[in-house]
Amino acid sequence: MVSNRGINTVNDIVMNGIISVLDRSNNETWTGTMTELTTALTKALGRKKSEELPGSPGALRMVINRVVNRLRNRRISVRFARTTDHTRTRYVKFTR
Repeated sequence: MVSNRGINTVNDIVMNGIISVLDRSNNETWTGTMTELTTALTKALGRKKSEELPGSPGALRMVINRVVNRLRNRRISVRFARTTDHTRTRYVKFTR
């Protein structure tokens, strides 16, 4: 069982990682699947911090759901959606 401190640490790492990903992008928008976000977070945070990231795309989505209000307070829009093609791939879009 993970303690509350462990959950807060993961929340902070993911939130700060998303902010770093947006800072690294050329424009003020980042769009991709949860798997692509995990890759971007690993590049932005480095290997050591990325070990703290959730292990699956579904778990990452739950962490984002926990920090979505904190991101929005920093004027970062978060939008979850699906593509309109046959595969209906889920993606997330962050915009400043």
